[in-house]
Amino acid sequence: MSKNFKSNRRNFVKSSAALSSISILPSGMLFGQNKPSEKFRFAQIGCGGKGNVDMAETIKAGGSLVAMCDVDTKRAGSAIKKHKGVPLYADYRKLFDKHDKDLDGVVVTTPDHTHACIALEAIKRGKHVYVQKPLARTYEECQVLQDASKKYKVVTQMGNQGHAGAGLKVWQQMQNENAFGDILHVHTWSNRPIWPQGMQSKPNAESAPSHLNWDLWLGPIAETPFSSKYLPFAWRGWWDFGCGAMGDMACHNMDPAFWILELGLPDKIKAKVSSPVNVAYPESSIIEYTFNKSPVTGKPVKLTWYDGKHRPKMPAGSHPELSSGTNGCMIEGSKMSAMGGICAARPRPIAITGQDYSKDVKDLERHWRAEAKKHKDDNNYKLWVDAAKAGDPNAPGAKFDYSAPFSQAILLGCIALKFPNRELNWDQKTKRFTNCDEANQWLSFIPRKGFELSL
Repeated sequence: MSKNFKSNRRNFVKSSAALSSISILPSGMLFGQNKPSEKFRFAQIGCGGKGNVDMAETIKAGGSLVAMCDVDTKRAGSAIKKHKGVPLYADYRKLFDKHDKDLDGVVVTTPDHTHACIALEAIKRGKHVYVQKPLARTYEECQVLQDASKKYKVVTQMGNQGHAGAGLKVWQQMQNENAFGDILHVHTWSNRPIWPQGMQSKPNAESAPSHLNWDLWLGPIAETPFSSKYLPFAWRGWWDFGCGAMGDMACHNMDPAFWILELGLPDKIKAKVSSPVNVAYPESSIIEYTFNKSPVTGKPVKLTWYDGKHRPKMPAGSHPELSSGTNGCMIEGSKMSAMGGICAARPRPIAITGQDYSKDVKDLERHWRAEAKKHKDDNNYKLWVDAAKAGDPNAPGAKFDYSAPFSQAILLGCIALKFPNRELNWDQKTKRFTNCDEANQWLSFIPRKGFELSL
């Protein structure tokens, strides 16, 4: 694990220079009969909402759209109208069968519960994949995708776009220069959920609208009656379909800490919730992670996640009017504490340990503001497209070797929500909870026939 993380960080810091120096592979080596000058051919799975954005960004990054797939023609209406000549499918499997020889890559922007089955089918066909965050809905699905990416040697990227930003590079520089000193505590938070959560029973059945293929929307999930309370975005709050507040924002806001400290999987997790977790996630929660040893610091790390109405306290010595805002990450250190906003945004010093807010903090702020100007934002989509063209699976910073265990750590936190106020112990060797066998049942699920996760 540590070697993958270290390799990943080196690639991340040097990504722009590395990609610009890589030559496109000769015809036939990577893209079948493609010539080096041809565009990267891709299919977009999920075209409404964020899918429309991902599709446009991939095209801007040099991709050529070959086919689209969406189960809801109304939700995908604007994309369908914009790309009239592009074939549209409701079933991604039929799209893959029809265009298997026409595709180099696939972008997956669907609800969490269908990430794994779609991405795995693409990978097994040798297609490079860009998958929105979180990587999948369960621990096992993440593991399958990571294993498949290695087996089929495809280029992968998870859609936490801040990972390619200049902000993360500043976080990394701070750690490299020991600006924090000893890591005392990591805090990450979000104002999510901004959709309903806390429900204790499933909604009443309704008739699905004619523009939606509900059976295909369910994908691997067992037959469930349609309800308008699941769509278009509220599925995030339901256990069967989404991963709650953490699923939406933790892959963004936890990213700095996981990346620079190489945290991997936690050893202990304990959750506090606003309501029992059964069919839905709680309205708010606090989840405490313990990592017995960071490969970077050689010491334990405590990380706390806050969502809903909860926020961390500002460290001693910070400005009295300082606010945590709606989303962010904060690292408290024995020398300095720093905080950044949503999506691994640029951190700024907020306190010097043992001092009140003073001129020294302001001087530090000026210093790191100047350092930040030395870094540039890269584009998450272009890094993936360029790496796929170059045949370099190691180039993308959020490749599955990093994003799979990162997502798994988040998903273990989701499981802890079902066992509030109980510390769960995780064993990375056995990949099981050792003190709560009941929790292990949530590491995986049995998908419906036709959506199996076999390699």
